[in-house]
Amino acid sequence: MAVNQDIFSAFHQALDSPEPVLKVRDLARSELEHGVSRSEVLGQLESLRIELRGGGRSEQEDVVLDVMDFVSGWSSPHMQL
Repeated sequence: MAVNQDIFSAFHQALDSPEPVLKVRDLARSELEHGVSRSEVLGQLESLRIELRGGGRSEQEDVVLDVMDFVSGWSSPHMQL
């Protein structure tokens, strides 16, 4: 799946922020609000996760997995997207 490089870059910046979970979640929410399908957002996050795993960045991979849970509904109701 081709990933929009702008959102991919934004995800990377969010991962380097002081609150990466909230920042990546906000970006995912924005994507959904702008008409990107849930499955496409999950695909974007999966591509990012694979890259992070390949780079040995397990803490950041965990952040992405958390946000994937929010998008797919596997989280507390207040965090679901």
